[in-house]
Amino acid sequence: MSVFGVSPWGSSNLRYRLQGLHNAGASDAIDINHQLQMQTFYQLVRNQLFVDSTASISQQNINNALIATDNLSGQRNRSTVQNFSISPFWTPRFGQYATGLFRMGYQHSSFNNEIDLVNNALLGNLISDSESYTRQAGLTSGSKFNRVMWGLNYSGQDQNRESGRNVTFEQYTGNLRYFINRNFNVFASGGFDDNSFATQAGRIRNGFHYTLGGRWQPSLWYSLEVGLGNNSHVTLVANPSTRLSSTITYRYKEVGLNTGSSWDANFNYWLNQATIGFRYFQETVTVQQVLFQQNVFGNPNNPVILPPGFNPTLPNLVDDVIVRKRGDLTFSYTTGKSTYSAGLHNERRLYELQANDDMTYGATGSWAWQFQPRLNFYFQPSWQATEGVASDNNRYDLALGVTRSIPVNWGRPSLMNTRLELRHINQSSDTSGFDFTENRATANFAVQF
Repeated sequence: MSVFGVSPWGSSNLRYRLQGLHNAGASDAIDINHQLQMQTFYQLVRNQLFVDSTASISQQNINNALIATDNLSGQRNRSTVQNFSISPFWTPRFGQYATGLFRMGYQHSSFNNEIDLVNNALLGNLISDSESYTRQAGLTSGSKFNRVMWGLNYSGQDQNRESGRNVTFEQYTGNLRYFINRNFNVFASGGFDDNSFATQAGRIRNGFHYTLGGRWQPSLWYSLEVGLGNNSHVTLVANPSTRLSSTITYRYKEVGLNTGSSWDANFNYWLNQATIGFRYFQETVTVQQVLFQQNVFGNPNNPVILPPGFNPTLPNLVDDVIVRKRGDLTFSYTTGKSTYSAGLHNERRLYELQANDDMTYGATGSWAWQFQPRLNFYFQPSWQATEGVASDNNRYDLALGVTRSIPVNWGRPSLMNTRLELRHINQSSDTSGFDFTENRATANFAVQF
């Protein structure tokens, strides 16, 4: 089911799927699963006071030992993940002097864990339910300030868990920038970080931080910024044409999250029929936050409409704070009737409380071909390697199928979507019992009213 609505005061987008599975070779019980993705936005006071909310329900792998593609597999190494959030915010304008942003938020995450196949046991508290309260406040200079720009910001988040230690992220920052001329400006920034979470790695560095530096921008397409202090950075921006944009930042931080050396990079190149993108980032988050950011139904622009599936690159579902270092390289190309896409990913995760790490890297690809009106063929290969504490795995997933849309008239115009798919999955592991092979044929029918 899909519902989408837009009005002058807001918008809403809801997708829901009810899945009932009956395994004829096992028990007579029917396994009921829900998948949901919902976003709403509403203006309480036009252009000033707003509220947005999100909700999601999905099933995900508990760990990287036996990675299922979806709920059809017999392995029950999974958890039902439910998230809900609501966040009102106010964007006042103080004449020509300043603009503001003030936001409050509430987020609830719950988990229904089934069986952890590493320990072959029920784990009710593998990852605990949590409630998060977020706060954000900021002021930025208005048009009254010509040669000087300034900003004051505060952000905080308290994540309260039913079991395990709570997590707090809190930061105060301020910045001031003076424009000497249109090509050069100098800036100063500083603040205070106060973070609290359980760790054995000793990566918490609270206290005051400062940065002093300048930016050289010889044209609209290039700039170089250098900031020195106990938190330092170098940022290069290069946009030589309307088809190419890139930003690379190197940081060395002594205070706050992600201390030490880190990189952030974004690169995008557009052709008439193709796009190339690269992104690398490092962040410190909780596992609950990573799950909250997932899109249950995948890429909404994918020409092949598939049921929601598991995300095989997620971290192990544990109560922990993790440092993520992730890089993604993507490519897409579109012709008259075909769409090709490919991607490479690499993600390393450092767990603060467990004092260990794991890594996933792999490649994906797809070819969607509309060889007749309303009739499409798709081919989707993928490979992923996982290096973790429990085991090192190699996983191959190969799917090909045909989709067909059939107009029908049952009192009102409707559309019947059919899909036939063949899939082969193979996982090899250095741990006995984690190897498996699956061959599957599935047929799906759906009606859109």
